[in-house]
Amino acid sequence: MARQRYHVTKKIDAGGMAEIYLGEAESIEGIKRKVAIKRVLPNLNKNAKFIQMFLDEARLSMQLAHANIVQVFDVGEAGGTYFIVMEFVEGYNLRKLFQRTVEVGYRIPVEIACFITMEACKGLGFAHSKTDSDGQHLHIVHRDLSPPNIMVSKSGEVKVTDFGLAKAMTQLTVTDPGVVKGKFSYLSPEATEGLAVDHRADIFAAGIVLWEMLANRRLFLGKTDMDTVELVKQAKIPPLSKFNSQVTPEFETIVNRSLAKDPRKRFLSAKEFGEALANYLFSSNLKVTGYDLASMLQRVYSEDAHAETPEERIHTLIQDEILSLAMLGYNGSTDTDASQAISPERLQVGVSGMDLSQFWSSGMVGGGAPEVAAKTSTEELIETLEPRIMVPSVQESGSKTGLIVGVITILALIGAAVAYYLLGT
Repeated sequence: MARQRYHVTKKIDAGGMAEIYLGEAESIEGIKRKVAIKRVLPNLNKNAKFIQMFLDEARLSMQLAHANIVQVFDVGEAGGTYFIVMEFVEGYNLRKLFQRTVEVGYRIPVEIACFITMEACKGLGFAHSKTDSDGQHLHIVHRDLSPPNIMVSKSGEVKVTDFGLAKAMTQLTVTDPGVVKGKFSYLSPEATEGLAVDHRADIFAAGIVLWEMLANRRLFLGKTDMDTVELVKQAKIPPLSKFNSQVTPEFETIVNRSLAKDPRKRFLSAKEFGEALANYLFSSNLKVTGYDLASMLQRVYSEDAHAETPEERIHTLIQDEILSLAMLGYNGSTDTDASQAISPERLQVGVSGMDLSQFWSSGMVGGGAPEVAAKTSTEELIETLEPRIMVPSVQESGSKTGLIVGVITILALIGAAVAYYLLGT
């Protein structure tokens, strides 16, 4: 039988080490299916250590067949570069969903956030308990669970993806002692100390994602990577109920347990975390399924989705600043800057019916036309999770700088609100 051929359609995402394309897998009799093709960036093809890590990801991911994990079908090499062929999830990652909810002024309900986390825990639990053909435990740890690596489909499915930094006993590459892997804002405290991590690091990351979905802001985000790492190391968790009135004391206890600084005080497994959330929903008479998630996505992404009016936006900003001042005692000793906007390069490249080897090697698309990057405008790059303006933290030494700046900011916002209404009348 002739080998299945893959055809690139367009680029759908890009990162620092690899890029994702939408493509088609064609088999006998012209039967086609959509796939996602992840390929190593050309400048990294000669980096033997990175290529080995990339192949480790493929080797590991192909063993993880679960409804809540993005399936990997194939790995190959063409045109001098390596690629992985994966399941195409028609939907959005959580980072983009966050961006959209902020854009339209929508807050994710507690039950939907619970459902997303529960489904992610199912995928993590499967990976954590995975054994090889001889029954030997693989000790898989994702180590990079974060909003971009949790996919939600338009039909209400939740899938964990990108085990590129996962650690398992089957991997050939070994992390150097003291080297920290993963996005800094979603590390566990033990990882920032350079200690060995296990599946409980993924539970901590899942807790961060759940906290952020409901607080509508970042939990650990400093002005620099060093500041962010220090915030994670301290693991001081502001009360979630201060940011979301729907959060009950019972629910907050569950979230705080997943975010315990000491891994021995967290949930013993992803399954236990998921079951705790399910029990909370049951005891609170909150029903939620994939249908509800799909309905929420349809509402959030519909053309007539409600966006905040200027009056509502000003009111929200003022309330955020007042709340930030009230929360200063929880921010620790590190100044934070939660005004950073996510600025992904979303490249749209039109390619039709091209074989991968031709595509990678030619560097040309669309019948010989040069590849063109369609950059997103500044207006389209909205802030995610955190408010537009964040009051700097007050130092534990008793500095009043943060308080003064906060008061000035609130007065300025109130002045802007008054001016807006006067001009409007």
